[in-house]
Amino acid sequence: MNRNALAIPLLLALAACSRDPEPVATPDPAPEPAPAPEAAAPDAAAAPAGQVPRAFLCRGNEPFWALDAVVDGAVLKTPDGETALAGELRATEGGAFTFRGAPADQPEAITGAVISPGQCFDTMADGPAMPYSAVLGFADGRQGTGCCTVEFGLDLGAAPAFDAAGKPAEDWSRLLPDLGASVLRCAYDGGVATDAVTKAWPMNQGLAGVRLRDSSGARFDCVIDLGQGDIESVQAVAADDQLPGEGSPLWLPAGGTPPVLHCGRVERVLNADGLVTGWLHYPEGCPAPAGG
Repeated sequence: MNRNALAIPLLLALAACSRDPEPVATPDPAPEPAPAPEAAAPDAAAAPAGQVPRAFLCRGNEPFWALDAVVDGAVLKTPDGETALAGELRATEGGAFTFRGAPADQPEAITGAVISPGQCFDTMADGPAMPYSAVLGFADGRQGTGCCTVEFGLDLGAAPAFDAAGKPAEDWSRLLPDLGASVLRCAYDGGVATDAVTKAWPMNQGLAGVRLRDSSGARFDCVIDLGQGDIESVQAVAADDQLPGEGSPLWLPAGGTPPVLHCGRVERVLNADGLVTGWLHYPEGCPAPAGG
């Protein structure tokens, strides 16, 4: 018999009985490393509870400029000097703000700024990102860009109107319907650069007392005739002379730049025409003022 004929069936049988080699196990691919967390951006909207942006300090370069803007005005600084601008800071959509203002004697020389939330880095200095960017339009048509920091304060526009009827007996402001004119007269005409009125009270013989405080914390008692509005005297007060209920609330004058308040609560004092004549600030949780 042909040996090749016998070998072929044998090879076929061996092939049929053989097993394929086991596949070699391969390890699972290593997971991709997690991306490194990005540095947190300043949150332009992270105002303390009940507070809103009340002032912006903006700076730009090439050319250098600085704009310190508050709710009703600003100071523009350039290499040529400083210019006070009467104007208005307004909130717009998306957390942005605009400012338009001009010198009081040149109302046509308008400076405008658009202040937008978002990371902004000073192009001429190393440092952390600021929470707002600004585009400034100068009165002469030039334009500048820069970054801004922000100061938050209580929202005066949302403050409730003063209501004497709801005041407790220990709250001296319940007497404002009778003493309000005296408070205004002493605050503006008493010869003191009045930062606040800490208390007002009726006295004998048709007089009233109004305690004034200046920006240094020094206090003065203004004695005024309730009927005629004549100021009888203004005398300095000793540091340890503290009246019951003094300083809660504080009456703050409405003239000039509205106050920026960081704590407590505030009410609007209105006249018969609905105009704000002062602010009542209840400094709950606020640090004690200088000079007591």
